[in-house]
Amino acid sequence: MAAAILDAAPHAAFRSARRCSPITQHRTPQGPREFSRLDRRVTWSVSVYRHSGDAEAHEYTSHRLTSPALVREHVDLARERPWVSRVALTEHVREVTRRAIAESGLPVGGPPATGPPAPAGGTVVARFYEIEGSPPVGFLSLDDVRERLLELHREAAHAVGTAEAGSAGLRLWEVTVVDFARQMSDDASLHLRDA
Repeated sequence: MAAAILDAAPHAAFRSARRCSPITQHRTPQGPREFSRLDRRVTWSVSVYRHSGDAEAHEYTSHRLTSPALVREHVDLARERPWVSRVALTEHVREVTRRAIAESGLPVGGPPATGPPAPAGGTVVARFYEIEGSPPVGFLSLDDVRERLLELHREAAHAVGTAEAGSAGLRLWEVTVVDFARQMSDDASLHLRDA
């Protein structure tokens, strides 16, 4: 009997698990707009190097730091160590944008090849889709959004008798995540401002 209880627990945990997205922590604005920037997050990482014989070796890189005060603290601690030869500071920026697209704007097959290119120095790390006005609420992959739109068209055709009625009142959004990283000078931590 105890074995049955233990076996059920992992399945219950599995059912309640939800898929994570790299942008779940970002807010979606209320109210439709043709194009909007949802969120812009700035973090920093501190890399520490030391001399190893005639070469310079990478010692460690901090996790992403969210405040300038933490950056200054990491830089100050690294500079106090006598074996540190260099401290490098990297600024990481993640921008999440959202733009309205037509159903015909979805890529026909495979990964999305269209959409706005990444700005200079940026890399598109994720592209999701959202159907405003229809459950499920949240970000969908390209395959999921195609499947959901097909399902909506079938439901509308069954209810009304025309395939075109499926998208009435719905708005399709493309959500793009772009990452930027730039090296900063060693003294830059002194000039970072707390938000």
